Parts: sequence; C-alpha cells; structure tokens
Amino acid sequence: MKIKYCLPIIKNTKEEVLQEVLQSLRSYDFFEVWVDYIENRDENFVQDLIGQFKEKLIIVSRRQNLEEVSMNLEKRLKIISLLENSQSMIDLDILMQKDELDQIKNKKMKVKTIISYHNYQETPDDSKLKEIIDTMKIYDPEVFKIATKCNNQKDALRLLGLLLAMKEKDVKAIILGMGESGIITRIFGTIWGNEMIFAPKNLAESSAPGQLTKEQLETIFRVLGK
Repeated sequence: MKIKYCLPIIKNTKEEVLQEVLQSLRSYDFFEVWVDYIENRDENFVQDLIGQFKEKLIIVSRRQNLEEVSMNLEKRLKIISLLENSQSMIDLDILMQKDELDQIKNKKMKVKTIISYHNYQETPDDSKLKEIIDTMKIYDPEVFKIATKCNNQKDALRLLGLLLAMKEKDVKAIILGMGESGIITRIFGTIWGNEMIFAPKNLAESSAPGQLTKEQLETIFRVLGK
C-alpha cells in the first residue's frame, strides 16, 4: 500500500502558499490549504490553485480548533462553486459547516468532499461516533474523516477499530486521534488504510495536536518495513 502524505498549509499570503506547494510537489501527494488564513485571498487565486494542482488540492475554509472564520457564508459558498466538477476536494465539518453541505446536497453539486468531525476535548463513545458517521452518509462524501482527542489509550484503540470496520466495508476514511495518546492512530491508521496522513515539515507548522512530521513518519515506516 502506498502511503499518501498530505502537507497542511496555513500561511498568511498567496505567495507563501504557492511557494510552499511548488517546493513540495515531489514529496507530497496532497496539499491541504487553509484559505481563511490567507489575508490577500481572492476567487482568482483559489481558481488558479484548483486548475494547477487538481486532485492534489484539498481546500479547508474553517480555522484551527473550530474558531470563528473571517469569510462570510457567501464567500465560502463561492469557493464551493469554484470546486464544482473539479478534481480538487474540500474538507467540511459536519457540525460547523452544515450550510455548505446543505448547499451541495440541495443543489446536487458535483463537489468532492471530505466530510469531517472534529472534537478537541474527547473521543465520543462508539454509539455517538456511529451516529455521526450515519449523518455524514446523508451528504455522500468522497472520504469520511474523524479526528478526536484521545484522552487515553483505549480511545486510540477504539478509533483504530472504527477504521478497520470502515475499511471492511470499502469505505474511504481518515480516522485520527489527536494528542499524545492518539499518536499511535497516525502510525497504524496509515498502515491499516487511512486515505492519507497529515504530515507537516516541522511541528511548528502542525494543523492539529499530535501530528508527526513527514521525516518522523518516514523513519517509523522504514523501521517497520513499510
């Protein structure tokens, strides 16, 4: 199985974003661009990213820790319209970005989505996780994504079990645990079938707690013979 690395990019200018992607094209399979942090963003820039990087591009229109975004709904919906019929994807949170998801569903838009659930405090119990995934199914995602804080080792094991259950059904998924106890999910989750692994170049550029750098992951997978 080929390990697919995704570079999270949180930069303040269009120039920094473009430079980061161009410098990393050979070493990463995907680029997750957090557009709400780009101060001089515009529609043409987003359109250029979609046209230039195609299936390698993942757009994120929220902020870290689910903080309030600067873009209004109209601008966020415009970005979605730019993605229609493209090869690029957008990551939308099932709880925080329901307006965007409803727009795609109600207008039957052909937009490739990673529908995600984020919880920075805990990993919900298994019945709650199943309920969340069932809600995601309504919107027919390209990829299901669960990212939750692991407060203990059992949380991490439950997430890995969820991943295996989804892979048995041939469902594309990214199941990750945040925090120190969740690190194991980033290693074995990658080996056991996560669609991609988020791997910053250095820890200072992480987009979520518990991420490992690409260099760290490559070292681990090399030792494990992967």
